[in-house]
Amino acid sequence: MDELKTIIEKNRPLFDTAEPSMGHFERFEKMLNEQQIIIRRNIAWPTILKVACIAVLIVLSGLYLGEHFILSQMPMANHNPEFKEAQQYYIQVVDQRIGEIEQLQNNLSPEQKNLLIKEMTEMDDMYEKLQKDYNSMPNDPRIIQAVLQYYKMKADILNRIINDLNKVQQLNYPNHENIEL
Repeated sequence: MDELKTIIEKNRPLFDTAEPSMGHFERFEKMLNEQQIIIRRNIAWPTILKVACIAVLIVLSGLYLGEHFILSQMPMANHNPEFKEAQQYYIQVVDQRIGEIEQLQNNLSPEQKNLLIKEMTEMDDMYEKLQKDYNSMPNDPRIIQAVLQYYKMKADILNRIINDLNKVQQLNYPNHENIEL
């Protein structure tokens, strides 16, 4: 192997006799660039279409499952479409308020947290009683009104709790600057 290497090195000028024609490297580079552009075009569209199809499938399945999950939480909404719509609205409002309370509950003492949990449990017990009444008489407008009133009351109570937690947070972190608009 070493002998071959030494022979090539000694006779290098004999091997380098043929030179490419003028502009060969430019034409070669241009052809490579064109091939890369074609490859990029061919790969980009199918990949984008695949990703878009997957995204659409995920969104549609999420909407489908979300709708059925919400309906499974609302057994009372099966008979009356207006009631179903109102119940969905109040469930979203209550879930949003509970999320806000969870973010603000760091300022609560253990006693206050226990009191909050107790109040929420009492409200859930009242809902279970209303649900039993509704299942026994699904077309009674008084029960439907009572359920909607329950949701409204729960949302109002959660709003008051959020306002109180915000006041506690402001007392814990006073702002010494007076800003007037």
